[in-house]
Amino acid sequence: MFIKVLIALYPLLVFIALVFIFKFFRLRHLTNRKLKIPDVFTLFLIFGMQIFSKNITSISILPYYLLIISDLALVLLLLDLFYYKRFSYRRFLKLWWRLTFFITLIIYLLLIVITFTH
Repeated sequence: MFIKVLIALYPLLVFIALVFIFKFFRLRHLTNRKLKIPDVFTLFLIFGMQIFSKNITSISILPYYLLIISDLALVLLLLDLFYYKRFSYRRFLKLWWRLTFFITLIIYLLLIVITFTH
């Protein structure tokens, strides 16, 4: 039961810690507002997803996750090439990393729902 509560509270605790760290060290002002909390939060969600998926299901969800975000990168690349007829490295990476954040958050929330329903 403790693991389930920790899974549910982990994103909230990490988010609060990141907000405090960003404000205390003034990271937004040092990076000209390019580094945002979701950019760093994604890494912590991936780490938490790996640890908790192994604890709950005894298998790692990380290879499937990497396959999903790799497919996302391929689709975004093809859209850039066919729609815009050119490839912008910065725009591609920014869009891919922000969409990776949303996918990671959705998968993490699904992991929490699955944990509490079993």
